[in-house]
Amino acid sequence: MKRRTSEEAASTNPNAIDTAWRIHAAQTEWTGKVDAKASFAFALESAAIATVVALSAKDRLFSALPGLTPWLYWPGLLLLLVGAGLAVTVVAPRLRGRTARSESASNYIYFGHARNWKATDLEAALRTTDILPQLSRQITAMAKISWKKHVRVQWSLWSATLGGLALVACGLIASFWPAA
Repeated sequence: MKRRTSEEAASTNPNAIDTAWRIHAAQTEWTGKVDAKASFAFALESAAIATVVALSAKDRLFSALPGLTPWLYWPGLLLLLVGAGLAVTVVAPRLRGRTARSESASNYIYFGHARNWKATDLEAALRTTDILPQLSRQITAMAKISWKKHVRVQWSLWSATLGGLALVACGLIASFWPAA
């Protein structure tokens, strides 16, 4: 990271820094929203899994599956479990403990980096460091994380939807199948 005097750092285009912070704030908001979506998906998927398990008890809808309905039941349940698992991977914290310490020597925007700084050293770095390169790195890192989270929520919802449809079909067939 390039070290500059306070005057040089102050002469950096303030519009570029302001814009970068706005992008950073927008990405923080998007990440929070995708975490909320994943939590919602996990709640729905968990409720669906609990319902299927309850309906699998003795003398319940899924307890004695006729014909080929197990070919709907097991993949449907598996898809619900995969969907719930994907939702969990979205909300699980990414702390990057192994790499954060070594990266913190020249970074401090991410809390995993800032925790390794002494307050006086950070103050000096804030007065003399051009923040724009570091902020740009943080924006691109956050964008990659947010993209992965959004893709995983999408997969989670599609997996749960397909699993739910398979289980509804299984339940309909099982409820109308003539008893053996």
